[in-house]
Amino acid sequence: MNILLTTFPEQRSANVGDALIAFSALNLLQARYREYSPKVLYREFDLDTLGHHKADSVLAPGFSVSEGVYRNLYSLYADLDRLAHFYPVGCSFQTPLIPGKPLNAFRYGNDTVSFLRNMATRFGPLPCRDASIVRILENNGIAAVYSGDLALFDETLVGKEFTGSAEPSSIVVTIGHHPKYAHQSLRLMHLLKEHFKDAKLYVAFHSRPNGHSLQLAAQATRLGFSELHLYGSVDNLNIYDSIDFHIGYRLHGHVAFLRRRKPSVLLMEDVRSYGFASTPGMEVGCIQAFVQDSLEPEEKAAEAAIGFARDQLRENFLGYARCFASIDRTYTDFIAPYFNNLARNLYLEDSATHKTQYLTEVPIS
Repeated sequence: MNILLTTFPEQRSANVGDALIAFSALNLLQARYREYSPKVLYREFDLDTLGHHKADSVLAPGFSVSEGVYRNLYSLYADLDRLAHFYPVGCSFQTPLIPGKPLNAFRYGNDTVSFLRNMATRFGPLPCRDASIVRILENNGIAAVYSGDLALFDETLVGKEFTGSAEPSSIVVTIGHHPKYAHQSLRLMHLLKEHFKDAKLYVAFHSRPNGHSLQLAAQATRLGFSELHLYGSVDNLNIYDSIDFHIGYRLHGHVAFLRRRKPSVLLMEDVRSYGFASTPGMEVGCIQAFVQDSLEPEEKAAEAAIGFARDQLRENFLGYARCFASIDRTYTDFIAPYFNNLARNLYLEDSATHKTQYLTEVPIS
């Protein structure tokens, strides 16, 4: 039995960004090994409850390397020796930002250090979705490597030349996680109305609505924005195929546009987006939503975001070519070799059990 542990909280927030991560991992692997058909389980699932059904492999896209990951975020097995073939990739990290304290200064507790070092020793350096996570792990004596966010990679578009983009006829704003940015978000939407008078404007939910997001969306609709409820199935994001430009707070709203070779502006509200922007080449279009020293909302962040977009528009958004080149390099240097080898390993493991006849030709690298 092959298992994929997803971070997608279907019964909770239904965050579509998590769905996109799992979707991307499956596409990358099944393109190389079409027989791969895992049992998809939420990350908290206790593998011990499978009883005699052995997990031949465990793929964990977006695996969290946050404090308390083992047993608090991921149950895995009580006896980690039973975890024979484990593939964490695109590892994520989350912790509250602390005013005046650099993210690189983060230190894990002893139990988490022990677990993560054990995983890196047994299964290789932990592949991380941004450069800051690599630095945090290495500063804690844990081997790590940069893999990029898996959701960035659509193999039908990777390597495609970016020739620029015209003035957007449609723009979507994604609603952030944190209520403290509500005033800043509303200011952003007012500025979009002012500067892009002819564009069709949308406001998008990436998670199930809550009080904060509903209130902000109501204000947006009074300004003439149309609501998009995109949480849940990754298919909901297909509407982005027909929208020209994203500007907002959701990291995977930003990533969903970069994946499509479209320009996007991300207002960085927390450690996830802050870490993303710390990666060389990926800082394009990233605007800090908070003041570094106090973590209070930056008063002019909305103006900075619109100003950046207007500057890029005058150059047909060609400044994004550097971002797409970075994505392509990461694909060539890490993603393609990693998933080639993963497909090969799974093919050999499955063939050894004589479960079925496989017709897919698996790259050997």
